[in-house]
Amino acid sequence: MTDSPATLPALDALACPNCAGPLTQADRRLSCPDGHSFDLAKQGYAPLLAPGSNTTTGDTADQIAAREDFLDSGVYDRLMAAVANASLTDAPGAVIEPGCGTGHYLAAALAVDASRAGIGLDTSKYALRRCAKRTVPGSEPGTGRRLAAVLADAWQRLPIRDGAAAAVLNVFAPRNADEIARVLHPQGALVVLTPRQDHLRELIGTLDMLSVDPEKEQRTADQLGTRFEAERTDEVVYSVGLGHSEVLRLVGMGPSARHLDAAALAATVAALPERIEVQVAANVTRWRKKH
Repeated sequence: MTDSPATLPALDALACPNCAGPLTQADRRLSCPDGHSFDLAKQGYAPLLAPGSNTTTGDTADQIAAREDFLDSGVYDRLMAAVANASLTDAPGAVIEPGCGTGHYLAAALAVDASRAGIGLDTSKYALRRCAKRTVPGSEPGTGRRLAAVLADAWQRLPIRDGAAAAVLNVFAPRNADEIARVLHPQGALVVLTPRQDHLRELIGTLDMLSVDPEKEQRTADQLGTRFEAERTDEVVYSVGLGHSEVLRLVGMGPSARHLDAAALAATVAALPERIEVQVAANVTRWRKKH
């Protein structure tokens, strides 16, 4: 059982999912002036689902366990660093990440700005259990819990106050442009990490993984262009050597895991060289709200 913090981090940025009113906390219960209340889960996350939310698409326990182990390995540390650096802003507010998964990228962003608290939102309870336990790298002892984990559907109204986000992270995840624009401070930054077409190219065909849509960058620009304008894009491209266990975790943590047969995948990976060089290739784009 995970003890909840005395006060949930970034509580002042949260809003009631039913009426959008402010939330206060008493022990393990959050409540709003209109009488809506929400008990923190025993694992420490806050269940703030808006009416009509869909929780059937969240990542599975196996996907989350694979992601935790893979991201802990350091293979994607350069991606996390690029996202964290792009999230720095002078705007007031919290760092928000819809589709936060295990909270690795959110924790990295908080690590470069000791003044911030963060809120990770996801529909996977398995992810939120991990996120609720995550501490911020480099924090002083006793100050590591600067992020809150929240059960919420990114395609519904987010349980976040208008303009409460100094930065919003979007990491390999779908994005709701209207909701991001609503919660982002006028001087805040939206940081979007998208895979390039040659991301993991050495594995895609061999393992029958889902490939990157060649129109992904354009679709992202079309999706965000009505509410945001791109400020800069950083290309992050590097090669890493992966062993069989790392390859299995990499495949297992993503959407390809949902359509691949586990036994067939293991056999294919076992036939690969003991260590394979794989290219990591992604774009980190920083967007500003249009005014």
